[in-house]
Amino acid sequence: MLQIDGWLYRMCTWIYHFTLLNLIFLISCIPIITIFPATAAAFGVARQWVKKKEPPIVSTYIQLLKENFRQSMVVGVSILIMGLLLYGDFQIITKMDSNIKIALYMFFCLMTVFYFMVVLHVFPLMVNGYYTGKQLLINALKFGLYKFHLTLINMICLYGLLFISLKFPVIFIFFFSSIAIFITYWLSELKFTQFAVENGSKSKENRDLPAGAVLSK
Repeated sequence: MLQIDGWLYRMCTWIYHFTLLNLIFLISCIPIITIFPATAAAFGVARQWVKKKEPPIVSTYIQLLKENFRQSMVVGVSILIMGLLLYGDFQIITKMDSNIKIALYMFFCLMTVFYFMVVLHVFPLMVNGYYTGKQLLINALKFGLYKFHLTLINMICLYGLLFISLKFPVIFIFFFSSIAIFITYWLSELKFTQFAVENGSKSKENRDLPAGAVLSK
């Protein structure tokens, strides 16, 4: 049980990995402005785990933080602006007294679903290949719609994890972010792999980008 390949050892190892990643992620987010690069770096580490690799967490995280800093900032700010615009639209709609209020509310609810689909897939795509900011946002939406049941499962899992974390703050401090990121990347990887299979080829890029993942090309 305590052997290197025993289940207890593996479980303790994963607990350590998730805790360490969660803590360095939260520490990296303290300056606020670094939230988006920190998220990209955490997704990069999660990607290695899904690929059955076990890199040194801290050094790999720092490397990915630097590597994705510029693009993650640009894309992250773009996503933030879109989120604020959606929030502003909802605030305006709630104060309206018009026959089209319900129709507008339903429309922006749909836009919110699209928004969350982009948020869930933009960072997995960022650490999985080389894209322009525009390609990232467009392909994030397309992958959100592709195998939509996986996107729905992702949303449900994150909601459940958040609910539990709010009930037990210790989970939020030590596990929430790292587990949420791992689940999100794992489900995204299922999509990437299935997409590659359906397109009948594997990518030759040095970061294992699934074939055809740049859907806008």
